[in-house]
Amino acid sequence: MIAELAIANAAFAVIKKTLQNGKELMDAGDAVNKYFTAEKAIAKKAASTSGNVLEAFQAKELLARQEEELKFMLNKQRLQGYQDFLKFKAEYTRDLRESELKERKNRAKRQEVMLKNLNIAIVIGLVFVLIIGFLFGAAVYIKQNPSTLSSMTGHPSHFQKMVK
Repeated sequence: MIAELAIANAAFAVIKKTLQNGKELMDAGDAVNKYFTAEKAIAKKAASTSGNVLEAFQAKELLARQEEELKFMLNKQRLQGYQDFLKFKAEYTRDLRESELKERKNRAKRQEVMLKNLNIAIVIGLVFVLIIGFLFGAAVYIKQNPSTLSSMTGHPSHFQKMVK
């Protein structure tokens, strides 16, 4: 969680500096992305039962303070700035969830195709093993019974009688 907190702090510093310089929040695009990703990772780790409870609490508190500071800066910058930010954050989260869902579906589809191809490869391998086994058995039979082959390759009339 410490790594995620460090990423969130660094990204927030960039966002804060961007807003202090009179630029829009979107001008700090990469930092906003890193901040949202780190915030999500911290919330996920804080919600899990494993890990340091005090560390999780402090991380959530720091994020809450940063959110309040961001709210003040965005509302100071323009009317309804924070509300627009919340709308953007909701859209970003929805898009992120949709892309994760799409990625999971693609991964499942790839695994399904790989499993199908593996099944086909196994069937083809078994067919080859059966063909090789048949040919090997035929070779052993012919080696042990050479008269069978010579009677077939001997007289053409004898072969024609066998065919009829």
